[in-house]
Amino acid sequence: MFIPKAIYYEKNIEDYELGRVLLEKYKDIPKITIENHNNIEEMRKKSNSEFADMKKNLIIGIRKTHKFTENHKTSDFLVPYTSSGCTAMCMYCYLVCNYNKCAYLRLFVNREQMLEKIIKVAQKSERELTFEIGSNSDLILENMITGNLIWTIENFANTKKVF
Repeated sequence: MFIPKAIYYEKNIEDYELGRVLLEKYKDIPKITIENHNNIEEMRKKSNSEFADMKKNLIIGIRKTHKFTENHKTSDFLVPYTSSGCTAMCMYCYLVCNYNKCAYLRLFVNREQMLEKIIKVAQKSERELTFEIGSNSDLILENMITGNLIWTIENFANTKKVF
């Protein structure tokens, strides 16, 4: 079980059910309010040698960008979803190579908005579509904190005309 050293969070996460759940779940963990999950100055100033320590923090915010990227390799679309980064320290991970200091786990609490967009795109399509939701995070590790994997499967499965 992942127990964060500290939680950095955008104050508006309290407007979302998952945000309130996470704040309650980690009520005893030190918290730092931030303006934007994408620009945590304290983290940006740390040296690369502090990377492992930074991964012990949990960042909670609201995903503002819901832009799908066409993908012709493994899916129809790469989709920004409920997290970015990860708590693990896998040496082969491209997140470490590409994002280094930003590869710590960022959770996004507005999951309803993100799933709603996936469902709308799927329902408008005349063919079956595949959405890649795990290209910049590990939904299985995230699930241990949020329950988002099960939540996603249940909500996606109960939707009309979604394959």
